[in-house]
Amino acid sequence: MNIKLLFLSALFLFTACQSKEKDSLTLWYNEPAANWNEALPIGNGHAGAMIFGGTDNELLQLNENTLYSGEPSVIFKDIKVTPESLEQVVSLLKKGEYTKANEIATKQWLGRLHQYYQPFGDLHIINNKKGDISGYRRELNISDAIAKTIFIQEGITYTREIFASHPDNVIVIRLTSDQSAGIDINIQFDSSHPTASQSISNGRLILQGKAPGYVERRTFEQIETWGDQYKHPELYDSNGKRKFDKRVLYGDEIDNKGMLFEAQIQPVFPGKGETEITENKIRIYNTNEVYLVMALATSFNGYDKSPSLEGINPTQKNESLLKNALKHNYKELKERHTNDYKSFFERVSLTLPSTEEQKVLPTDQRIINFASNPDPDLAALLYQFGRYLMISGSRPGGQPLNLQGMWNKEVVPPWNCGYTQNINSEMNYWPAEITNLSECHEPLFRLIKELSVTGSETAQHMYNRRGWVAHHNTSIWRESLPNDNVPTASFWPMVQGWYSSHLWEHYLFTCDEGFLKNEAYPVIKGAAEFYADWLVDDGEGNLVTPAGISPENAFITEKGERAALSMGPTMDMTIIRETFTRTIKTAEILGVDAELQAELKEKLPRLLPYRIGKQGQLQEWMYDFKEAEPKHRHISHLYGLHPGDQITAETPELFNAAETSLELRGDEATGWSMGWKINCWARLLDGNHAYKIITNLFNPVGFGEDEKSKSGSGTMTGGGLYKSMLDAHPPFQIDGNFGYTAGVTEMLLQSHAGYIQLLPALPDAWPEGSFTGLKARGNFEISCCWTNGKLVEAILQSFAGKPCNIRTSLPIVIMHDKKKIAKSAPQVEPNGKTYYEVSFTTNIGDCFKIHSEY
Repeated sequence: MNIKLLFLSALFLFTACQSKEKDSLTLWYNEPAANWNEALPIGNGHAGAMIFGGTDNELLQLNENTLYSGEPSVIFKDIKVTPESLEQVVSLLKKGEYTKANEIATKQWLGRLHQYYQPFGDLHIINNKKGDISGYRRELNISDAIAKTIFIQEGITYTREIFASHPDNVIVIRLTSDQSAGIDINIQFDSSHPTASQSISNGRLILQGKAPGYVERRTFEQIETWGDQYKHPELYDSNGKRKFDKRVLYGDEIDNKGMLFEAQIQPVFPGKGETEITENKIRIYNTNEVYLVMALATSFNGYDKSPSLEGINPTQKNESLLKNALKHNYKELKERHTNDYKSFFERVSLTLPSTEEQKVLPTDQRIINFASNPDPDLAALLYQFGRYLMISGSRPGGQPLNLQGMWNKEVVPPWNCGYTQNINSEMNYWPAEITNLSECHEPLFRLIKELSVTGSETAQHMYNRRGWVAHHNTSIWRESLPNDNVPTASFWPMVQGWYSSHLWEHYLFTCDEGFLKNEAYPVIKGAAEFYADWLVDDGEGNLVTPAGISPENAFITEKGERAALSMGPTMDMTIIRETFTRTIKTAEILGVDAELQAELKEKLPRLLPYRIGKQGQLQEWMYDFKEAEPKHRHISHLYGLHPGDQITAETPELFNAAETSLELRGDEATGWSMGWKINCWARLLDGNHAYKIITNLFNPVGFGEDEKSKSGSGTMTGGGLYKSMLDAHPPFQIDGNFGYTAGVTEMLLQSHAGYIQLLPALPDAWPEGSFTGLKARGNFEISCCWTNGKLVEAILQSFAGKPCNIRTSLPIVIMHDKKKIAKSAPQVEPNGKTYYEVSFTTNIGDCFKIHSEY
């Protein structure tokens, strides 16, 4: 029997729900974007744009995800954790002299900030027609990844369609009017970079420039107060005197370092049309249809190569891209784009019904109404928007999603717009496997592999340890050394373990042993080797990290002083325990490294265990310190609950302590922090509390009642959503979008604890709904529908032939080939709750129906 047909036929009861979902997968607004945070993002995994939807001046703010400041040669490497300084720090920490230890680590063990993701330029489409505007609508249809703006001017209807094509690696803009000769526009570029200029050649508009060779967001006063002038030879001479009065250096100011970038745009007339060319713009007129094909490229040629001396030629790349793209007409370009995009997006659907009265409102009004008038369909739209952003921003061969995905307008963006690796970069990829977008994980895997190379050098030269290490931040240049003077964040040599978990999870979801052997294991092994060398005895027989932080919180010492550095913080120990366990298991699967296995097996049981504090909470540090910020946005000590798998309902004491910790932290937070908390409450099987955080996330930032930040300046103290549904930290950070999508998935399906749990944290606010295509560990694909808050039916397909264990809150039966093959049996959790569990074998391609017995 055709397995695919069997699976599709089994989905008959989901068909109506899916069609309803597709009708609503559009963000739309009745006015243009007033600022960048209200614009709508498109991308193809390489190039992207923020679309404002202006009628007089349509603005596309452009990005290409390899365009960064700097080069490999600007990485500051003169940092060492000497045996003497480490011994001194450990001695002070054991004596409780935390602030003195912090001072030594800050002075001797920290470097400087990494380099910065850069804006590319702006494309302006100037409307030369005059007259009043009516019938305005701008939208982003995430079911086909096409942005559209429609308006009427002087009785003429104008339509713009814009998409970023991955198959052709171009951005395509189609403009039409419903009257002949209705279009009269100018197109022109500009850029934030003073090196940029535009020209016209062979009918193409061209933007060329060079990114800064060095950028620094720390002020001169900060650098000098810290005594860090020697870390910035680009800005200071050997005597510590300033060379410049600025901290963004171009061209001759920085020995001509910097990355070249170029955009080319070709107008195409399907019918009649005319152009008029001047030095800096192209006028397009006397037509009712034109489409613009735009290619973006840089001289980036690898993380370890100089883009100014060893870079590729962006002109040649753009000419090749346009040559290939222009072989296709607009219909073909659009079809190639939508076919490619839908091959990813349509793997998963989520239906959460709302009223028709809610669904016809503009998206911004629905966000405003959400708290007072729950809108499940809008929650589903935000869920799928997260998947849209991942498909648009992260494709094989491209760069990973950074703090803002791939969309940035600032030369000196917040937090460098790079990779913040103590939660944010990892959170970006939490939805990749579970929402059936495994291929989108590849750019992160490549970053990890490249970082393990630079991190091996850092492990050897900075620490004199085996393996590899990385710290709080990196960029396209894969810096693996610590950042500068931020005691609560910068010295954190734990990145390699968290990143290794992504490789392990990919293996669990795909069961790809070739990937495990060739890609994952070398990285995981190197992480374990560093940790094995880094651990010390705490004096009581426990192995702990000699010095670490709990990102990005601080504690109050017995002397009443604020400090961040201590021995064996909970997150350190959790990540090491996870890394050792998975390294041992992988080595056993592959039959390798018996000596390393023995070493790790000896050290694993000696790791400092979790501790529970006097409030019943999971301790954040080895000792039950008072938090400097009890409501801190980070919940680093809960790593074992999520994204890890060490704290589950099977460990009730730790499970309850984790719940107490979350309660003490509170529900209000920044945007991305709310994303993490949704996941944690889902793992605690409390769907209503997870939904409470969701309601908090649907907080309008920059619009609605938030007048004080209506300009989009990010002055609001609480997190939430911008009009565009992008996450507001504030300012914009994309990780909150991905944290939300992952969290909703965890509410609907979990598989981390050794079994598949259906609807583990379904909130009362979603009494009915359905999903299709979600993934579980063991390479299972699952669809499910429910009503009155209870499972009705689910469908499971096995792609690896692994044994399957399912847990539900109600009794179920398993059907295969129209025969009952298994029935669940009641079990009692350690906390006294009854659940139902069933186990059965599968073969590759088997499809099973799961029916509720009620």
